[in-house]
Amino acid sequence: NAAADLFSVATISGNAITYFLQGAFETSAGIGTTAQNYKKPQASTSFAGTTLALSKIAAYVKETDEILADAAFLASEVQNTLVYQIGKAEDAFIVNAIGNTQGIGAETYDGTTVTFADGILKAILKVKGDSAYDASVVILNPADLLTLLTAKDQNKQYYGGGYFVGAYGNGAYGVPASIWGVKIATSSSVPVGSALVCAREAVKIWKKGGIDVRLFEQNEDDALYNRVTLLAEHRLACAVVDLKGVVLLAGEGSGS
Repeated sequence: NAAADLFSVATISGNAITYFLQGAFETSAGIGTTAQNYKKPQASTSFAGTTLALSKIAAYVKETDEILADAAFLASEVQNTLVYQIGKAEDAFIVNAIGNTQGIGAETYDGTTVTFADGILKAILKVKGDSAYDASVVILNPADLLTLLTAKDQNKQYYGGGYFVGAYGNGAYGVPASIWGVKIATSSSVPVGSALVCAREAVKIWKKGGIDVRLFEQNEDDALYNRVTLLAEHRLACAVVDLKGVVLLAGEGSGS
């Protein structure tokens, strides 16, 4: 899945977005039952307005104009590849924007008494305990997902099921789509040994239209080389709007 598909996405027409970062939810006496003729407990929260400018993701390729004239399918393939690579860059942009946000939740694991898998569960429960939401996605580095999927017990049976059938020969094999009941996504932008555990509602993405693809036939010295320039670009912004709804898990001493 594309990273944008994991969170709420809205479109904007301007070049910046003002969003509201939710502060701590506080109550003086706790929320609970209230006896008749007694004062109800007061609760409060805050929202800090923050303006975020759109970022542009762009790239271009140069190809001979003979491709357009003689091999239309090649021109289409070049365009499709460029759009695909822009999409990959967008995924990395979103994951980096989330993981590098100052003030998001943090959890650690030591690798022995608390394993990486245990740490993921701790992070999932931290999201649930600290925010108003349940965790909806665990974003892992592909190398860490490989480690988890190939982990075995003392009988050399895969915890996630064997590569032909389920664990101990039970059921059909299928690559696990979730861990601790929460959806798995992968991104090379997450450092190895770390994980981003997020609630969908805690992250917002804003896009200005879709990917814009343009063809320039008289760019720079293209005419001298019978070339064309194919440009693709996309403008978007991403922000964590509830810091407690995202937890970065890292190994102790990793410096992450």
